[in-house]
Amino acid sequence: MIIAHIGPAALPIPNRTGGAIQRRMLEIAKAQVARGHRVILYASADKPAVREHDGVEIRDISCDRSVAYFREIEFLKKALRDVRDTKVDVLHFHSLPEGGALASDIGCTKVLSYDYFVFRRGKKTPLFWWYRNSLRKFSRLLPVSEFCRRGSQDYWNLDAVQLRVLHNGVNLEQFSPKPAERTAKRLALNVGEGQVILYVGRVCEQKGTDVLIDAYLRLRQKWPDVRLVVAGPAMEFGRAGDTDLTRRITESSGVYLGAVEESELADIYNLADIFVMPTRSIEMFGMAAVEAQACGKPVVASRHGGLPEVISDKSGRFFPAGDAVALSEQLSLLLEDSTLYQSLAKAARENAARFDWNRIVDRLDTIYSQT
Repeated sequence: MIIAHIGPAALPIPNRTGGAIQRRMLEIAKAQVARGHRVILYASADKPAVREHDGVEIRDISCDRSVAYFREIEFLKKALRDVRDTKVDVLHFHSLPEGGALASDIGCTKVLSYDYFVFRRGKKTPLFWWYRNSLRKFSRLLPVSEFCRRGSQDYWNLDAVQLRVLHNGVNLEQFSPKPAERTAKRLALNVGEGQVILYVGRVCEQKGTDVLIDAYLRLRQKWPDVRLVVAGPAMEFGRAGDTDLTRRITESSGVYLGAVEESELADIYNLADIFVMPTRSIEMFGMAAVEAQACGKPVVASRHGGLPEVISDKSGRFFPAGDAVALSEQLSLLLEDSTLYQSLAKAARENAARFDWNRIVDRLDTIYSQT
């Protein structure tokens, strides 16, 4: 089978410092290559090229437009022009709802994976009806969680038969418990010998960074040796620089690492004792929470969006979104109850195994064959 993956033009593939969509595309493509498929992945780059990465053929496409939306459309049109010459069996789009309409003349299976269902400002755009028709042209729509599936079905008035949940996954070889790396990374980053609470992801109010800082300040009144470590870009991937929130982290005696290299990410998870996912809104899945669990870390998360689907009651604890007091209480409970902590840590890896990329691609093979 020949499969082509086309995603956003915002970041290159592979990207050294994050991007959940780009990571999903590459991990799925690698697993499909291992099964004997020919896989082509289209990526944005400064100049056109064809290269290979872990058996995946990557076709780089350069774009002239600088405005994000118009750059996406230019990238998509150029990729589809190339696809028409290749004659693929499956076109797998990632967060590009325009693909249904722009590829309607291509006679193959067409699916769309997505992490958020309010595409291109949703009902606020005058193109709402065009986008709804474009979504209906896909063979299958693949929301990243049941929460995302329900939202997209209601928002766009979609046929339930067309929707299939396809979770994000985790590389269990890359993300695994590594005690030796834990010690080395703590020394390298000078975080001390106390308990470490970690957050990985964008630093912004939507992700609840302000809630985490407030909870941390409360926690330190009882546990002064606890350190907060935050890794991720300010506001969005690909952006550098400080914000009020990143400055608050360091002013609160936390450690802000900024965006970290993909090669370092597993070590960052392993230096921690507890992982926190404090998202306030629009959390469709929570890939970082799965990666942390794969490294054997209990997760304390807001009970919001898709997070209850990826964190079990045996591998983590929940708090109401936006409630810093409740978050600090859950963290304090794990710090003082070693039996509970060990139980959650033991279950974390097993829970993460549900999202092994090979299992995700097993489901994707079935979805392809049913269209």
